[in-house]
Amino acid sequence: MSATEPPPPQGADDLVTGALARLSVAFGARDVEAAVACFSPEGAVYGDDLGEHAHGSEELRAFLAELFEETFTLSWEAGETWSRRRGDVVWFVCDTEAVLDYPDGLVERVRFQLSGILSAADGRWRFELFHGTQPVSPQRELLVRAG
Repeated sequence: MSATEPPPPQGADDLVTGALARLSVAFGARDVEAAVACFSPEGAVYGDDLGEHAHGSEELRAFLAELFEETFTLSWEAGETWSRRRGDVVWFVCDTEAVLDYPDGLVERVRFQLSGILSAADGRWRFELFHGTQPVSPQRELLVRAG
């Protein structure tokens, strides 16, 4: 296989869980360059807060450097995944548990949903779009309505 050919066919769910695992390892290690390498040069990331987004490698680098300054490390464990593949493009939605690991030993697990688009280039699958959001719980919804 040449460097410009996409990898051999795999199931879309396997591609997604592999890409999410690579990104999770980079997040857990607070490795900005390894995390940026999981995205295409034009890739974008969106969080669930207004203004929480970055487009392209330079913005991603700054966004991730700031995120990695938090007191906790962030990783996730993928759960149920829905994905579809057309050629060298995969789109997905995945239920996950975000794992926030604090220096004092506290580990917090939060339900999280990830979605995005992967594309194959140079023999690797990279994120074109990555979106993470914390679902609204019934208790949180009541607080929002009451507030």
